[in-house]
Amino acid sequence: MHKRVFTSVIAGAVPFIISAIFFSGGQSGAGMLCLLIGIAAAVIAPCSKRNRQRMTFAGATLAWMGLIFYLSSLTQPETPKIPLPGNWQSLVGHLALYGVCASLIEASIWAWVSEFRLRWALTAAATAAAYGVSDEYHQSFVAGRYGTVEDVLVNTVAAIAAAVVLWFFGRRWERRTKNTTIFQPGGSSLCPQTPPAEES
Repeated sequence: MHKRVFTSVIAGAVPFIISAIFFSGGQSGAGMLCLLIGIAAAVIAPCSKRNRQRMTFAGATLAWMGLIFYLSSLTQPETPKIPLPGNWQSLVGHLALYGVCASLIEASIWAWVSEFRLRWALTAAATAAAYGVSDEYHQSFVAGRYGTVEDVLVNTVAAIAAAVVLWFFGRRWERRTKNTTIFQPGGSSLCPQTPPAEES
């Protein structure tokens, strides 16, 4: 239960923030999609059974990838504008999009496994980075847009940073909950940790 709440809050928080950026930039469609993804990850997942939780995170991940594909399909004038000067618009956009992408992939993996492991974080980062490479290639076919090695590097750094940070806090959360609770067989329930009775 604790792991589900943690992954849901983390995976759902950032889409809410990014939706506000899109709404402020006049891109209500992209903002609404971000909002729906955030609601799905933060509200539906922790209240659902395990299989439904897996489907929820997988659906949120695919929807986020679809959002990235949609944004890359827009011509330069149609691209949402973040209220930041110069190249900061593109930099922040790439960091946010691929950081969230890696986080959602990692949350999807956690829905299948029982522990927070670094290898799952690196797997999520590699998957998001690979998607970034494919999306830059797709973007090169859009009028007025082009794919660059610099963007690929930014996407990769964002994916690795987000996945590792999420893993770090996940491990801390896991250790803290293990110190205060014990897991029943199958990991389906929790009960308070009680100290053993002293023999008189």
